[in-house]
Amino acid sequence: MGQYQVKLKEKRLSARKKLTGLMPGKFQIEGKDVSARPVDISNHGLGILVAKEFKTGSLATLQMKDKKIELKIMWSQQDFGKNDMWRYGLGTLDGQDDLEKIFESSGCLK
Repeated sequence: MGQYQVKLKEKRLSARKKLTGLMPGKFQIEGKDVSARPVDISNHGLGILVAKEFKTGSLATLQMKDKKIELKIMWSQQDFGKNDMWRYGLGTLDGQDDLEKIFESSGCLK
């Protein structure tokens, strides 16, 4: 039998880099502390796993010692590989915030 390769069009605007699974600060969604595992990152986007469902459009914040980054949930989907986990794609609200540099300087980039 022959092999077939399906090539899917990439929807992301920029390449993603893998993370260590640690957040460089306090993370909240809709003003409530949330335990989230960061999965991958780009300059203005963050992929996370959370054990709770939130609506697309919900606001999130990442509070570090000297900086507060505001994010918005751009998309979500249930992560079928993980029990009761949701995968989220977040985008920065301020185009000046470079998430990749922030996570790298905090030692959270693989």
